[in-house]
Amino acid sequence: MRRAALVVLLSLSALAGAAPPEGRWTGQAQLPGRGLPLVVDLARDSSGAWSGSLTVPGLDIKGAGLAHIAVDGNEVAFDAGNAIGLASAGGATFKARIDGATMSGEMRQAGNAASFTLKRTGDAQVDAAARSTPVAASTQGRWVGQYEMAGYPRHVTIDIANDGAGMPKVDFVVVGKLTTKLPIDLVAEEEGILRIESHPYGITLEARVAKDRIEGTLEQGPVEVPILLRRQAEKTS
Repeated sequence: MRRAALVVLLSLSALAGAAPPEGRWTGQAQLPGRGLPLVVDLARDSSGAWSGSLTVPGLDIKGAGLAHIAVDGNEVAFDAGNAIGLASAGGATFKARIDGATMSGEMRQAGNAASFTLKRTGDAQVDAAARSTPVAASTQGRWVGQYEMAGYPRHVTIDIANDGAGMPKVDFVVVGKLTTKLPIDLVAEEEGILRIESHPYGITLEARVAKDRIEGTLEQGPVEVPILLRRQAEKTS
């Protein structure tokens, strides 16, 4: 009887000492030769469901959504998908232990592992995921052009068409040394500014749409270059 009571007391003590993961956590992962700044936000709603987002200032990643968030006492795990790095590198996963105001653990991606340590710095500020919107009728069609990155020209073809009330259908093809059709996560146009995002490849196009051209910038990670696309006239029979 006395032993059973001791087990219960120890269990209650462990539960009481489990630090909740809610909040904003700031720190860095230790990559070979450098530190990678990380900001993780974790929050739980009234139903007990978890949500979270990841910000990586050094990679221009802000508010990437977290998935598969699992909390067990002072252990937490979550998945950042392809927010960090290219799609070919595979998704990034995090596992950590919370001790008071410190979260420490391991980030894994493509078979590589990096330790990280974060400190609780305040309340969670989970960014709501941006939603795609239909584009203007005049933006639909085929656009062709090019940009240059790392000394090499890339030729671009973008086909845009509204698809009901959901995300517009976009075929975004880049031809350089290889031909790549980018997976598209976000398409939105507001006051003549078009934004197209490919999270797995870390590419964002933000440009102003005119009658015969789309002109702006293309970002890939920390690199930003100008891009000009012109409307391709429809072929007549």
